[in-house]
Amino acid sequence: MASKMADIQAQLERATGRTSAPVAPPAPAAPTAAGPRPTSTKAPSREGTIHIGAYLHPDFKTSLRLVQARTGKDIQSLLADALNELFRAHNAPVVDRS
Repeated sequence: MASKMADIQAQLERATGRTSAPVAPPAPAAPTAAGPRPTSTKAPSREGTIHIGAYLHPDFKTSLRLVQARTGKDIQSLLADALNELFRAHNAPVVDRS
């Protein structure tokens, strides 16, 4: 990586006609203590849950935030309610969140 950065720097210097002070390679990272790693980095509040996401048009977020403001519910609850409505419409098992 350091040689790639040096090559880029050299090309920039040639293109601009300027030179700069030589760049020292980054210092190696300090070795970490060899110990057992935690088995999970999940926050305790996320245990037993999964993340479901989607890339959608920004207008979805705008409308979702509007519904959130009108109902006072958090985004997670609104999405869970919406998914349960989708499940009902398609005769799929509804998730009981209790």
